[in-house]
Amino acid sequence: MKLSTSLIYSSYADDPDFKDLLDEFVARIPERVMSMRAMILQQDSPHLITIVHQLRGACGSYGFHQLTQQAEVLESLLQASDLNDDLKTQLESFLESCGRLTSSPNQQDL
Repeated sequence: MKLSTSLIYSSYADDPDFKDLLDEFVARIPERVMSMRAMILQQDSPHLITIVHQLRGACGSYGFHQLTQQAEVLESLLQASDLNDDLKTQLESFLESCGRLTSSPNQQDL
């Protein structure tokens, strides 16, 4: 499976009033990704559900609607089943998408 390398922009990326907020949100994403990867290794579904729920809301608030939709699906799946290999694969896809968030429309795609 080929992973996408396209950057994911906020719907507010061109709004100068949101620049600092977007920069701060995107800067904190790597820490959240590392935390979620640790929770996956520890099979810590309850905390994963909490973090995915929080990211779902935050991504929506910051204009990253593509991730909001992914998080909504993951939250439902985490609540409905054990942390199996298929779900781990979907979580990794979500985390990969999180790594492609950008606050600046001036950055080049990888």
